[in-house]
Amino acid sequence: MIIAAGLSPAWQQILEVNSLEIGEVNRCQSAHWSASGKVINVAIAVRHLDIPCETIFSAGGYTRDLIEADLMRLQVPCRILDQQNPTRICTTVLDRSTGQTTELVENATAVSAAEVSMFATEYCQHASSADVVVLTGSLPAGASASLYHDLLAETDCPVILDARGPELEAALTQCPFLVKPNLEELEQTLAYSLSSTDQMIKGMQEINQRGATWVVTSQGKDALWATSEQQVYRFTPATAKVVNPIGCGDSLAAGIACGIHDGRSVPDAIRWGMAAAADNLTQLLPARLSKTSVQAFFDQIEMEQLV
Repeated sequence: MIIAAGLSPAWQQILEVNSLEIGEVNRCQSAHWSASGKVINVAIAVRHLDIPCETIFSAGGYTRDLIEADLMRLQVPCRILDQQNPTRICTTVLDRSTGQTTELVENATAVSAAEVSMFATEYCQHASSADVVVLTGSLPAGASASLYHDLLAETDCPVILDARGPELEAALTQCPFLVKPNLEELEQTLAYSLSSTDQMIKGMQEINQRGATWVVTSQGKDALWATSEQQVYRFTPATAKVVNPIGCGDSLAAGIACGIHDGRSVPDAIRWGMAAAADNLTQLLPARLSKTSVQAFFDQIEMEQLV
């Protein structure tokens, strides 16, 4: 089983407009709603890839009920801890004329010390049943930057960590199996800029040396890189029609987790994750994948070991 855990769920609103005009009244042609946020997207993607999963997060307000109902409809098992503050709403605007996506993202609402403690307790009670764990999402106000570090200390199976900055830095001493900062997040964690591919690889391997077994970083549309302390891989993504990019990083994490769960090599697990991300790109709602399409994208992804 794969467990996805985090404290930044969201209720997602997706609006389609013919042509977005800033500063003007824009009437949407269609509107869609779904449970989302990184922790939820990972669990939904895993479910669509036919791996047993469970998600653990806290939520509050009327959006909590909407999220729970959507997850029940999708048959995604969830353990939802109550919180006082309402769960955020994030809005995606899709411009049909340009294909561009505009994101209006609320920060996750603050949590109390008691709510964080309940979340951590619930996680620790169930982490022992997992074969792979994905810890994901920015931590809200009220949660210590060391939370992921503390959860890693209680986890025996491989952990994929999708975090950045102080949260990632604090967790590295607990040796997560794989971390996946994008280039900007990698620079934020290292506190210096990476202006070339060689510098990026050096920065990734610094994160390896500080504790992460594997580091995965995207270099825009052209390539994705993976490093261990001794190995460097370059992956060329599959070509996919862009409908909505939201959830691609979460689908990548979910696909990698599924690959590891199934006993694939790490490079092949990364290819499976990239295929999941490619399929997500073609979907209107995040993480609602087609396993058949994921397999087709997997066959298109090229991999080269450089070291």
